[in-house]
Amino acid sequence: MRITALSCLSIVVGACADPPALGEHAAAATVGDYETTSCSTAVVLELSRQIAGEVGCMAPGQLVTFPEGNGLVFTGGAVLPYASEVGRADLLAAVAAGGGTPLELTSAYRTVAQQYLLYRWYQLGRCGIPVAAAPGGSNHESGRAIDVGNWSAWVTILGDHGWAHDVPGDDVHFDHLASPDLRGTDVLAFQRLWNRNQPAALIDEDGAYGPMTAMALAMAPAEGFALGPSCATAALAVGVESIVAPRTVASGATFTVEITVRNTGTAPWPADAALVTAEPLGRASQFVGPGWLAPDRVALAEVATAPDQVRQFTFTAIAPAVDAATEMTESFTLAIGAEHAGSIAMVVTVTPADDDAGGCCSSGGGGRAGWLGPALLAALGLRRRRRL
Repeated sequence: MRITALSCLSIVVGACADPPALGEHAAAATVGDYETTSCSTAVVLELSRQIAGEVGCMAPGQLVTFPEGNGLVFTGGAVLPYASEVGRADLLAAVAAGGGTPLELTSAYRTVAQQYLLYRWYQLGRCGIPVAAAPGGSNHESGRAIDVGNWSAWVTILGDHGWAHDVPGDDVHFDHLASPDLRGTDVLAFQRLWNRNQPAALIDEDGAYGPMTAMALAMAPAEGFALGPSCATAALAVGVESIVAPRTVASGATFTVEITVRNTGTAPWPADAALVTAEPLGRASQFVGPGWLAPDRVALAEVATAPDQVRQFTFTAIAPAVDAATEMTESFTLAIGAEHAGSIAMVVTVTPADDDAGGCCSSGGGGRAGWLGPALLAALGLRRRRRL
């Protein structure tokens, strides 16, 4: 069936859920749940990679990845490094001509899932966002935009390599005007992924961002769908079953984290598959605790994991020092041999050591998380997988 406004309304009205028990915070791994509980688009990186992958299925060569290194530095944990082939070539040529000055990339391609969150945070007056384009309409969804932290050092060099500094008032922003404008393809890619995974709740595949696509986005799993891009056969793939950690901790406090993942690929994981930091790889974690194998390497699987089996990583973390309550996102992935798979985002609010960090329960808020109850998720075959 296709979702209609009337059928959605009838489901939502009956979807109210009891609030979590005192001392427990239940947060579903849906995009909508992060409207009021996060300020980092890193929480939807795996879904965003699937959307980018589906764009690649629809338009081969129009959206390709580019690596960090050799003067290109990814700043923050939410950079999605995709561009057109010609845009990538010009960006890397500009970096090579930079004379050793690092180019600090803060944002590149952005999918409709990321833009959905940014727009909702803007609408809700959250996360210090003064303005945001509606999903489907952002320059960053075009696949030809980047933001550069140290932009003033790069205006001339990037301009010489096809990257225009052309948005008044947005100093960090550059556009590669020779690249194709892919806006709308990310919306269509999401619609295709949704319909592939939710055949009983189909939405139109028209590339237009409307109410039904918005509702589907709110209900979509933040860690990605079980079935990924239509042209990909994922030998190595990771599905997040749950993340158990306190929602709020005080600086210097030691706490336990349990991350349970499922092998959703077709190849087994070896016993030395490791949980490591990501965005970027090799980065020392801000939560390093006793028992870690290295600052960027948390723990090993220790036993082989066959397809469709689950593996739990349990480790101790220490909250870093902060001067004020700070929401922190720690990104992990699985290192499987020489490859990496999965995007696992842990969101924790750290408070100064003398504050009371006991407020770890939540009964909802003003965003969609308040009405996306278990009944609605169950009706669409979605599970509440994440617990923080």
